[in-house]
Amino acid sequence: MVLRLIFVTIIGLSSFKEISAGTLTFLHNETIEVKLRDAVYPSHLAYTPTFQYPSATIFQLTETDFHFYSVIFNSKEYYLWVEDLTLNTNVNLEDAETSTTNYVLISKSNWLSGKIDSKLERIKKVHEIDSYYSNALDSLNNLAETNEQHRYENSFSTIVWDSRSAKRLYNFAVESFSYQFDENLIHYIPEYANYWQLLYKLYYQYYHTNSFKGFNKKEIQSEIETDFPDPQSKFLVFHHFFNVGLSLNDLKENFELFATALSEREKVLVEALMQNKAVKNLSNSPQIDFLFGIDIDASMESYFARDSSEKMHLLVFWSSWDKKMETEFSLLSGLKEDFKEKFNFVHICIDAYEAPEKTKSFIYQNRVDGFHLLPEQSRAFRVSKYRKALKIRDFPFYVLTNHAGEMVETESVPLEISQRLASKMKSISTKK
Repeated sequence: MVLRLIFVTIIGLSSFKEISAGTLTFLHNETIEVKLRDAVYPSHLAYTPTFQYPSATIFQLTETDFHFYSVIFNSKEYYLWVEDLTLNTNVNLEDAETSTTNYVLISKSNWLSGKIDSKLERIKKVHEIDSYYSNALDSLNNLAETNEQHRYENSFSTIVWDSRSAKRLYNFAVESFSYQFDENLIHYIPEYANYWQLLYKLYYQYYHTNSFKGFNKKEIQSEIETDFPDPQSKFLVFHHFFNVGLSLNDLKENFELFATALSEREKVLVEALMQNKAVKNLSNSPQIDFLFGIDIDASMESYFARDSSEKMHLLVFWSSWDKKMETEFSLLSGLKEDFKEKFNFVHICIDAYEAPEKTKSFIYQNRVDGFHLLPEQSRAFRVSKYRKALKIRDFPFYVLTNHAGEMVETESVPLEISQRLASKMKSISTKK
């Protein structure tokens, strides 16, 4: 995404106008650090400066179809619209909010409050659509927070739905909010993306929970395209197969499968997401790998089918709200070291759907090595064959399986109370 240039000669401010076309030059005082990100997918796509000087930061960008960015400086976020990126655009940050014939720089707070003053028609249209979906999201969130008919539970600052409350809120959204616009804009409007990500969650994770059961990826695509018209279906297909929660391997497989159908904008986003995922895997812990899926059973069947290690498996069912898990995972790390040649370790967080980012943060902070399944569906554990067959009621709950995933032994007593799990692992691993 970012063109890295080798440049030897030191450039003074007076020569900035000579930099090649397609650049953004931010002029600022020496204490300022400028960060440039995608306005809709800031966690996917962050730009690296081509040049950094005490009083200027220069970016050269290759994507020229649309020019909407998030700019962060002085601990404050701004939106930047550039009308023509074939020009060499200089943005003076000493005048924090400015508007010219080629660009608009506006604080995010003023953008959200509707204080935008510009003669550029495209940015005004983007703002109009973004404001519409921002108001729609506010209405849905307020309804879920204040009306028990539109939620199942609201605890720990997390709203959870069952199928009936999700259906009510989804139907209210469909009946109340509709805005037709050019489908080429779907990946360029922040609140549109947030709105349809919420509707995806309501419809597929809580309401129609079995929509994709037994489907391959192409069939899932067809199902989404049947359930929703364009351009919503196009956005939801992209969200399903290229969301930030997927593993790097899944992203690569999906990119190979759908690359020919992706727009240039989508390809840029996916490539950036895969690059960020690879860097994050290396920087956090190379032993941590996430498995994501709508339900537990299908995800575990897929995991066992892909595994070629011939190792046995320890499945750890746990809850993110269980305070003793920090101690339990610390004790479990010792067993992992002792049995790493014999076992793979799969951790299944039964309530990860409530706060997936918080769950991942807990995993990274406690360096919980192994595979982690974070079910996306509220009823995933309740309908799981593991819960029904093994009558799992308390956590953590351990399941020992052979290499094919067939259950061999279970243990419900935590490690801080007993070493029974260690004894069972030793016994199983020494059997021929």
